[in-house]
Amino acid sequence: MKRILTNTALTLALALGVAVPATMAKTKHKASAEHVAAVKKCNEDYAAAKKDAATKKGKEMKDAMASAKKSKMECMKNAPK
Repeated sequence: MKRILTNTALTLALALGVAVPATMAKTKHKASAEHVAAVKKCNEDYAAAKKDAATKKGKEMKDAMASAKKSKMECMKNAPK
């Protein structure tokens, strides 16, 4: 009897261990077109600001990079979901 219960418990645990991640993977949400466009624009703006900051030197460059990073974070936060 103990062997039957042990085998059943192990089989159930193994089945749940495989089934739960499989169902989680299926419930992945696709981003909306507006979100994708907004993220693309944020990344393009950041790349342009980063390129511009690279032409500067010293504290100006550091400040420009910080500003670019901050504006990217704000842009990503405000992007539609």
